[in-house]
Amino acid sequence: MANIIILILSYLIGSVSGSFILGRFAMGIDIRKKGSGNAGTTNAIRVMGVKFGALTFFIDFLKGVIAIAIVSKLSKDLLVPASLCCILGHDFPFYMNFKGGKGVATTVGCMTMIDIRLGALLGIIWAIGILLTKIVSIGSILLFICLTPLYLFLGHSQYLFIIIIIGVLGIYRHQSNIIRLKNKQEPKIGGKK
Repeated sequence: MANIIILILSYLIGSVSGSFILGRFAMGIDIRKKGSGNAGTTNAIRVMGVKFGALTFFIDFLKGVIAIAIVSKLSKDLLVPASLCCILGHDFPFYMNFKGGKGVATTVGCMTMIDIRLGALLGIIWAIGILLTKIVSIGSILLFICLTPLYLFLGHSQYLFIIIIIGVLGIYRHQSNIIRLKNKQEPKIGGKK
């Protein structure tokens, strides 16, 4: 029962949406009805600007850190399952009709608390992908592709199947981006599309 409560708590922390809260209270908008309709950092940048986009990323990253920091005090065996629950909260928040973000910042936050090297490497891969292509979604997709190999490379194996699920979920959440990339319609940073 205690484990279930921990996992539910992780989901609830993850469901705190940075872009939704900032959009609602700072700009009086529903981020889900603007831009791409996604409640994540990239759409927050497009709709609310770089300042609020960066703040969205920080909030979403921080909730991953906070959730796993709390879980680490309660049950170290649940760090990976709690990470998945936190990310699910971000992707599918109950109070937003389960329409949330794509889990990039929250994933990095959770993984940073599991192994700071893992979080740092994922962040570097994400940044390099964006810098080389000027397309945020490419950096994000690369991050999720590299998650499982990096987890294994750093000597981890516990709950590997859950790490795989997190990676697959992240890629799945970017399916619309993948379609636009295939059709060469994915907007670049500073681009008009």
